[in-house]
Amino acid sequence: MSRQGTTEQPASSDQLRLLVAAVEDYAIFLLDPQGRVASWNAGAVRIKGYTAEEILGQPFTRFYPPEDVAAGVPAAALRQAATTGRFVGYGWRVRQDGSRFYAHVTISCLRDAGGVLQGFAKVTRDMTEQQRQEQELRTSEARFRAAVEHLLDPLALLCAVRDDEGQVVDFRYEYVNPAHVEQAAVTAEDVLGRRLLEVHPQAACSGLFDGYRKVVETGEPLVLDGLRYQGTVGGQPIQLVLDVRAAKLDDGVLVTWRNVADRLRTEEQLVEARAKAELSQRLQASLLPAVSVADPAVELLCRYQPGGQRALLGADFYDALRLADGTVATLVGDVAGHGPDEAGVAVALRAAWRTMVLTGHGPADLLAGLDRVLVCERRTEELFATVACAWVSPDRRQATVALAGHPPPLLLRADRVSVVDVPHGPALGIDVAGDGQWPSGTLALERPWMLLCYTDGLVEGRQEPGSAERFGIERLAATVTTLTSQRAAPEELLDRLLEVVETANGGQLSDDVAIVCLSASNPGGRG
Repeated sequence: MSRQGTTEQPASSDQLRLLVAAVEDYAIFLLDPQGRVASWNAGAVRIKGYTAEEILGQPFTRFYPPEDVAAGVPAAALRQAATTGRFVGYGWRVRQDGSRFYAHVTISCLRDAGGVLQGFAKVTRDMTEQQRQEQELRTSEARFRAAVEHLLDPLALLCAVRDDEGQVVDFRYEYVNPAHVEQAAVTAEDVLGRRLLEVHPQAACSGLFDGYRKVVETGEPLVLDGLRYQGTVGGQPIQLVLDVRAAKLDDGVLVTWRNVADRLRTEEQLVEARAKAELSQRLQASLLPAVSVADPAVELLCRYQPGGQRALLGADFYDALRLADGTVATLVGDVAGHGPDEAGVAVALRAAWRTMVLTGHGPADLLAGLDRVLVCERRTEELFATVACAWVSPDRRQATVALAGHPPPLLLRADRVSVVDVPHGPALGIDVAGDGQWPSGTLALERPWMLLCYTDGLVEGRQEPGSAERFGIERLAATVTTLTSQRAAPEELLDRLLEVVETANGGQLSDDVAIVCLSASNPGGRG
């Protein structure tokens, strides 16, 4: 803009080229009419990984996964751009190093004054992080909805209805949970989309409507105890004593209520619930200790991720110890089932493992001892457990692994992931009348190495939502191989591995998962 005038001067073509070349958040480049790359900016280098010398003159199909190329996706995009002038879409793209990213793509057709096709302008933005965040948000929303659906108390979401002056004159039902349908004796179809004062005109004289309106206007939650409510449901008169809670949610209120006419019964249930919750917390704390090994040469990482039955107390467990001679011993196990009885057995097994490891018991004696502990502690003969035990030698060059009906660990050596091949013994509590033999195997370790032990919740789910195929150990090994090729550090590798398995199972694990990962870097490197 000239200081003396108000006419905006257009930028020269050189200035425009410099501007495009300097943009780093977007890959902006030109294609010739055949789809070959004709220009390349800094953003394209950063996002796609190719230098200009590597990509100029190459077909833009290089940026697409092989399956999309085979399906004709790149060609279809150019056809649409040539026909309509523009193509806009989302999809997976491939970087120079083979890794994939989720992209937002715009392709614009470029024609001269005579309408002859000169090529295409392509703008790509890396949306991988946004997609991950959206997936996390969807997962969070799904978990929230699942929690709400299983609430014992009725819950309703009411949206404010306002007049032309913006005043709240009513509320409209947007959602009711199953407990609301059961305890209010109305179906969701009876109330959803209808107004509060239409469904319950008594809300005006009882003070509920004014209370809800105040919540929306002030943001302060509503707490009403012992509200005597008289009205009708399905034409039948009702008399209730309610405890009501309401909180502001956007331009509405989230309401929960409870019929406390039988307050004594309710209080007894609350006392029992608190006792169970306290017991669950204590047992879970015993199952999931804060473990570490005081050795800068190795890194120990542990993970516990609840599965689809998150409301139940899990019985997966893990532990690790560094012995006086420098040996690092690890344990991961899974008691079949959920609940206090199963968790109690898991606590007993973990305590027994610690005792026997510290007193120098070898693999066979240790597993035989754990088997006797389980048989003594279980309440039913059907209860069994699987465990994986590992001992890493003081020089970190050898590991001894013993399995009792447990999935085999994964071993990473020099960027090669393999399933540990050692003899298996029976699960604990299965072969009570048998000979009770639990063999072990020895592995050679060469730095850098990583030993990954886990419970079966990591592999027993589906390969993808709706699939009948199990995720399985082979896919687990392939996933770890992929993450390793992307140079993911052990902690990042575990987080991304759990994310992959959760995504394959529709956003949540099929069962609880416990993981123990022990790794050692090159000499002098980080574990």
